[in-house]
Amino acid sequence: MSCKTLYITLRRLMGKRDVTALRSQLWVHGPVLFARSLALGSPRVVADVLSLLPISERISVLRHLPYPLRDAMKPLCIGGSQRLRMQPWSPDVLALRSA
Repeated sequence: MSCKTLYITLRRLMGKRDVTALRSQLWVHGPVLFARSLALGSPRVVADVLSLLPISERISVLRHLPYPLRDAMKPLCIGGSQRLRMQPWSPDVLALRSA
């Protein structure tokens, strides 16, 4: 399957929010082809598709995305997980420690 065909399939599955079929495509084609296909889309599309995957599968795909695309996705992740924002040096953690 070509990257473009897989990308079209992933967009269709993302529109339906079909997590099972998305995971199936990842298992069948592997994280490298899956990431190459996702790289054809905008950072918003990539973030939407990745948000539907479990964290372990999400990380395996992220490792294969081109660096410029990962860098372009950073603003989309600002309001993300509390765990990611609560780093040991962050002001929130320092405030909790001093309380």
